[in-house]
Amino acid sequence: MHQHFQVARAHGMLTVRDGLVPGHDPWDRLSAAREADVQGIWDLSHYHRNFDPIHTAQIAAEAALGISGHERLWLCPVNEPSLYPRLSGMRSHEAAGMAITMARVARDHHPNIGILTNDPITGVGDRQFEATDAIVSAVDVDVIGVNYYPHTARTALSKVLVKTWRRYRKPVMVSETSWHDGHPVHHHRHPGFHKGHWWRHVHEEVEIARRQGVNVVGVCWYPIVDCPPWHTPRARRRWSHGLIRSDMSVDPALAAELFA
Repeated sequence: MHQHFQVARAHGMLTVRDGLVPGHDPWDRLSAAREADVQGIWDLSHYHRNFDPIHTAQIAAEAALGISGHERLWLCPVNEPSLYPRLSGMRSHEAAGMAITMARVARDHHPNIGILTNDPITGVGDRQFEATDAIVSAVDVDVIGVNYYPHTARTALSKVLVKTWRRYRKPVMVSETSWHDGHPVHHHRHPGFHKGHWWRHVHEEVEIARRQGVNVVGVCWYPIVDCPPWHTPRARRRWSHGLIRSDMSVDPALAAELFA
């Protein structure tokens, strides 16, 4: 993590998304971010069955207090709550309820919590927003996250951001986007693209939305590190969708756009 944070910071990234999920030592991870002088937005549950969400939120909040005092602790309680139940074996509305519980517990144990929601919002129909609606109606959410990838997008990103802003009137973030060099749908929809082209395209769409009054507060390239395929996490091979490769080199096309 120390090396990854240093590479991210060297490319102008002062805020990162990472995890404090069960099985990870929150003290080590929070300390690594602090030593690298980057701000973390921390997932508390990411596609696994969290058997003790209250304890997860409590230890994350208490560890942050011990390491950084009353500095703001940014949390994303549940990653993609509309998909989370299907992938973790929960009932359909249980993930949103878990997110609400963890947000409340974290705020009970830390005086300065920021809450990010994030969900795949790839169109503008009402069903896209059901999980986010449930969380926003129960918790004071600070930023609404939109996860948007080339292979699932159904509507232009700028239109999605405008719709999200008008629905909630809260700051909006592109909380996940990336380009996978080996993904056939990416290349079919955007012939000739590479990671740098996609980064530029996303920022052009963000600027269109901003000109229409949307308060877009950030764009997160996710993941920043090439990682094994989701369905075979112990595989030695890596998907090419990050900035940082397994040998710690960087993708030249994305690196060039980050410095542009």
